[in-house]
Amino acid sequence: MKLAARKACGAMIFGLISSASIAATNPTDPGLTSSTGDLQITLTVSQGIQIQGLTNIALDLDGVAAGNDLIGRDTFCVGAVGFAGYKIQFDSAATPADGYLLSGTGESLAYNVAFSTNTATTATGVQTNTDGTMTPTYTPNTGYSCADDSEHNAQVIVTVPAAVWETASELSYSDTLTITVSGE
Repeated sequence: MKLAARKACGAMIFGLISSASIAATNPTDPGLTSSTGDLQITLTVSQGIQIQGLTNIALDLDGVAAGNDLIGRDTFCVGAVGFAGYKIQFDSAATPADGYLLSGTGESLAYNVAFSTNTATTATGVQTNTDGTMTPTYTPNTGYSCADDSEHNAQVIVTVPAAVWETASELSYSDTLTITVSGE
């Protein structure tokens, strides 16, 4: 019983010493009716950025008259913690020197990519640079706030010019467009 009491007492003293060693300031003398000490609280937040809400764009000619460009769009969300802004990059599965290409089995069709922070269906966006980048820095939602479509804050707009799609000789073309956001 004595050995158990000594172990318990030793554990309590070790616990008190451990607790005291992490406090920033501790009183050196006991007070008669009270005692005050200070401790520091720190929070470390890791930076992070994410893109959410991307959906595939299915282009078709329903309702598109000859001479009109074929346009598809997708709104999505960019959220970040620890970044005031972000840069965005668009990459096609095609060779970068070839631009953006929808590939068929024997031919490819060129398309254009634009980006907008306006999510309205009437937004026209700004064309990407030739390397797929966008020059300005954009503002993300804070705290990964991307819960639903109402929080979408970005839009990609793809356009197949009329002069391109009207010369298509195949029935099906596809590409994978990769969107990368980087915190600034």
